[in-house]
Amino acid sequence: MKFHPDSHFRFIGRPLPRAEGSDKVIGKCLFAADLVRPGTLVGKVLRSPLPHARILNIDSSRAKRLPGVKAVISGQDVSPRRVGKGLKDIPVLARDKVLFIGDKVAAVAAIDEEIAQEALSLIEVEYEELPAVFDPLEAIKPGAPLLHPDYPSYEMADPKAKAVGLHNVQSVIRASKGDVRQGFAQADEVFEHTFRTQWVHQGYIEPTACLVEIDGAGAIHVWATEQSPFNIRDELADYLEMAKERMVFHPVTVGGSFGGKDHLHDIPLAYYLARISGRPVKIVRSYTEELMAGSPRHPAVILLKSGVKRDGVLTAREARVIYNGGAYGSFKPTPRAHMNGGLTQGGAYRIAHTKIESLCVYTNQVPGGYMRASGELQTVFAVETHMDMIAAGLGMDPFDFRMRNAMAEGDSSYSGFTYRDVKCREVLTAAERCWKRPKPRPRRKGNLIGRGIALACRHIGYGEAGAELLLQADGSVRLITGIVDQGCGVHTIQQQIVGEVLGLEPERVKVEVGDTNRAAFHDGIKGQGATHTIGQAVARATRALIETLRARAAVDWGVDPAQVVWRDGAAHLQGTGKRLDLRQLAQLVPGEPGRGYAYYKATERPAEHIFQAEIADVEVDPETGEVVVLEMNTFHDVSVVINPLTHQGQIEGGLVQGLGMALCEEIMIQEGQVATLHLGEYKIPCIKDIPQHRTTLVDQAKSGPGPFNVKPAAEHSITPAPPAVANAVFDATGVRITELPITAERVLEGLRAKGA
Repeated sequence: MKFHPDSHFRFIGRPLPRAEGSDKVIGKCLFAADLVRPGTLVGKVLRSPLPHARILNIDSSRAKRLPGVKAVISGQDVSPRRVGKGLKDIPVLARDKVLFIGDKVAAVAAIDEEIAQEALSLIEVEYEELPAVFDPLEAIKPGAPLLHPDYPSYEMADPKAKAVGLHNVQSVIRASKGDVRQGFAQADEVFEHTFRTQWVHQGYIEPTACLVEIDGAGAIHVWATEQSPFNIRDELADYLEMAKERMVFHPVTVGGSFGGKDHLHDIPLAYYLARISGRPVKIVRSYTEELMAGSPRHPAVILLKSGVKRDGVLTAREARVIYNGGAYGSFKPTPRAHMNGGLTQGGAYRIAHTKIESLCVYTNQVPGGYMRASGELQTVFAVETHMDMIAAGLGMDPFDFRMRNAMAEGDSSYSGFTYRDVKCREVLTAAERCWKRPKPRPRRKGNLIGRGIALACRHIGYGEAGAELLLQADGSVRLITGIVDQGCGVHTIQQQIVGEVLGLEPERVKVEVGDTNRAAFHDGIKGQGATHTIGQAVARATRALIETLRARAAVDWGVDPAQVVWRDGAAHLQGTGKRLDLRQLAQLVPGEPGRGYAYYKATERPAEHIFQAEIADVEVDPETGEVVVLEMNTFHDVSVVINPLTHQGQIEGGLVQGLGMALCEEIMIQEGQVATLHLGEYKIPCIKDIPQHRTTLVDQAKSGPGPFNVKPAAEHSITPAPPAVANAVFDATGVRITELPITAERVLEGLRAKGA
């Protein structure tokens, strides 16, 4: 079956409500913290109070004697092997030394939370404090304390990213195109700027949790807040040196992830405590633990140098980003253990000569991990602010400067990689009218109004997934998937895809999430690749089911299968009025209604990218420096939209997260100590902070990598928000913000420096 861009869809494009929505509203969905197995114990973790110290001795004897305590473990009780995704550099429990405040030192399991907490207080740890380093620019200097002397022996999935010979560097990526020296020689002007961004937590409401039970046969059963259960299973099997078939990860609803719940976390500790105690163990983190020892978005220092002609044509860019990776690099799931955003320093622009370097650096702080559009918010903030600063230096309109340098079909990236289906100029063209219209009036006399623009592009996501479809006796179908719901509505999308291909109402497609022993493999929802990769697997599995049913109808009719066509949820015999619907086809072979299976794997570096522009209108109070975003207009490169509700939800959710990073969110860390240890201090945007928002979908070409030629919509709206707001603040005040977040204090300081 081939679907053309001009096909008339029956179910694709419908704003169907979320499949799991009602269960969440009535409290029927079960999260990991809700689950209790018979005899479940409460697990708790003891964490380091020091940023860098040698462990001299751990005395847990008093904790073990406390009534109600069933197990106590320290680093000597667990495997010394390190764990991680792309880079295996973190111990399950610290053995010889701790590397940040919050590092895991010991764990206990007790009959209730109060006893478990008391047991932690009875564990005595003797430390020898060591010199610490917190600034990544200082950490890479030869004289800084070496945090991982055994780094050369660590396993890394992509050895090319290993930072051999670099001091305290977790991983490194370099890319170039053309000759930057030649490009700068051709330039009439050269601009250099430095930018900084902050620590940001993913902000999911459900804290990380896990429950581990070992059954009588020795099989390990896990219920955990993980977005990639198959990958986590494989990682646990590798660490414990066990066959992965001995482990069963059971599906649970995940209360948000945004990249933060894609690691083993406390699962190995729960396993060891369960093995020693002989009872199931559940560990649920507090939000204090989430903020002090989670896997937040990396802070970064970005240095950009660009050459440009007087007419505004960019000739060269040399860029370097230094991500503060914290104490460990294991939370980054890519083979390179790096941030994809390091390669977005060229922006969405045509630049003949580029040279890019991206470093993730060890420091004595909370380990950085992935968060929506990993590494890109940092670099795109820098690139798009840098573009505005160049435009100002040239006396050009920021919009015109971007349009002059915007990518077009056939252009290549930072490393010479050629893009396909480039809709950069089309997106900018759609934004032009908004950019040139009159600005809004201030709500209060004396306040300042500004408008800013930002442009970005993002890859379409990649990954691999399998799907199985089973026809039921009543003519409905069951989709067996391993994809857990983590809030993005993927099951609704799956229903619509099956319904469209099969010709069946989506409500008759029952999505059944299987455990890792029953469902087909998938490598998780990440990098806006769910609709792309999982959608392709589901569409192909549906087509495989159709082929099975066409063959079944041909046998019943005694004809060649080529004479059987599929239309409107039924098999039809060409040239006759004969048809068999799904219920009739299911009953032709009692006990074996029909099955379709498919597997799909996307490439890691797809040629397609999607483009987006955002325009922010802000109001600034010159007396206080307060910034209020009045309106956001966003313009998105799309093709076919499967579900307008979930599509718009992704856009709006990403936008609000981007505004949070722009204006208020920051994990405050002082000398390695997290100061924002609860959500009352860590400021996430609330309903009052959400501005008026208008979305424009730019769909001039119906092409994309997913089923029905769809393009992803999960992460692209988050990225341009911070620079669009920063550029609007400059337009209003003349104050250039080069460090996030854009607080009232920073704006007021800039105004005072200008003498305003």
